[in-house]
Amino acid sequence: MTNTLRCAIIEDEPLAQELLEKYVRRVSSLEHAATFDDAIVAYDQLPAMHPDIIFLDINMPEMTGIEFLRAYPTPHPAVIVTTANPNHALDGFDMGVTDYLLKPITFDRFLKAIGRAREKVNGTSQPVSAAVTSENLPVLSEKGTPSDFIFFKTDKKLEQVHFDEIVFVESLGDYIKVFLSDRFLVTLVTMKKLCETLPSDRFLRIHRSCLVQLRYIKTLEGNTVIMASGQELIIGPNFREEVKLALKKWLIS
Repeated sequence: MTNTLRCAIIEDEPLAQELLEKYVRRVSSLEHAATFDDAIVAYDQLPAMHPDIIFLDINMPEMTGIEFLRAYPTPHPAVIVTTANPNHALDGFDMGVTDYLLKPITFDRFLKAIGRAREKVNGTSQPVSAAVTSENLPVLSEKGTPSDFIFFKTDKKLEQVHFDEIVFVESLGDYIKVFLSDRFLVTLVTMKKLCETLPSDRFLRIHRSCLVQLRYIKTLEGNTVIMASGQELIIGPNFREEVKLALKKWLIS
């Protein structure tokens, strides 16, 4: 079993470089192998360094992170994507990405990603990226309705998610992204199917592409819902009256 993990950072933003290097130094079981601000240079020099983990920014000039992954010799090390755009996570699903860190990156979330990478390096788990298959549907109980949890199919495995963990859900074309308190899942299922599955007394659709859990709504301001996690979500024109009626039940006036 590997104890010390060699980490390489491919990132063109100096502040992001410094933060990742700082986090790596804070963990005694990690070793900083190299930092690159150019993916082309990294592609040329990195294989000889034999890193266990690569922190890879997606949006870089000359060669993007996705292009780097496609070209990098297989089998890949554990790759942790770093990006300010959560939609970029979809691009790496068929490349065995181990985890995705959304900027700004917190230390606790960094540690969770390292844990997943260590499992990959030691051969004890599969990547957390979602498989693109027509079978990625929520798994219901035998009676066709869940109790207080649901299963999502991700990367050829079933992952149990309790309703309390779900903050909100966004539709991404044929996929949905399920935002949990500390991470997100992406799977192939329609928003309509999910709305039919989740309990309507706990979840509220505020847009044709967005579903929120009522308990995590912190503020309603105009046509914007602000979640306890800080995300600001727009209420669609066709859903405004329904949202007002739903929240009116708990209004003290």
